[in-house]
Amino acid sequence: MNRFFYLFGNLLGAISGRIGALFLGVIGLMLAALLIFAAFFLVGEPVAQENAPALAPGEMIVYLSPQLSSDDVQSLYLKIRDMPETRTINYRFTQELGFDQAGGLFIIQAVNSSAASSLQAVIDGMPGIMSIDSVTQAQKANISLSSALRLGLLAALILSVAGSLILARHAFSLLLDGFSSEIRLLRLAGTPERVLQPPVIALGVLCGIIAAIFLVVVVYLLHFLALSHPQATLRAACGLLLPGRVLMVGLVGSLIGIVLGGLIGLLGVSLTGRERFQIYS
Repeated sequence: MNRFFYLFGNLLGAISGRIGALFLGVIGLMLAALLIFAAFFLVGEPVAQENAPALAPGEMIVYLSPQLSSDDVQSLYLKIRDMPETRTINYRFTQELGFDQAGGLFIIQAVNSSAASSLQAVIDGMPGIMSIDSVTQAQKANISLSSALRLGLLAALILSVAGSLILARHAFSLLLDGFSSEIRLLRLAGTPERVLQPPVIALGVLCGIIAAIFLVVVVYLLHFLALSHPQATLRAACGLLLPGRVLMVGLVGSLIGIVLGGLIGLLGVSLTGRERFQIYS
């Protein structure tokens, strides 16, 4: 059997009880750090352009002519509601949303962002439609996050990363203590450091990979939940509505998790230089 897999398997087999709980804590803190990182890009409200409402992707506001009768409005409502591209449609008076113009409006959510374009083109050609506001690429790219929240997230990120490193050092110390005799014997037999160190680093990377997998699962679950409730999400985390941004967070967050796991593994390797791991005198 390859020496790497033999040593790595023994390390994994020794993870139980208190040591296992410590490594679970390390993974939990790493996951917390990755989720906090994701919050920088997913949490916050969209930045509205001047004199334009903040809308979710696939959402539009259709302004109706004040000359339309109640029957005309109802007819338009039913026609748009029955279109396959329409997910939801609600009628509001303009005064309810703080607009000065007379008449009413429809707030429409398309089934997805791609269907919104064709839906808007059809609605724009209907009689009695004054104008349509829809989400723009500029709105989709910018998310407003308060300075206080940014500082809070940054502080939490630093604490979670530091906590994972400190806990990982303690976990590796306890784990390697159980292999002190074996490590000394391997060194006495002339086993090079390049054979001893990779399994320890791999264990740290494995912790990072597990945390990254959990990150992707959590973010995509929140993404699908956000698509089901776009109005509620828009007020708190509109980044979850954007598939491209969610994918970017998942990929970059996974890379950061693996790198952080590698740093934790290197921290474990540094502990093997202690006196109790050296060759018998």
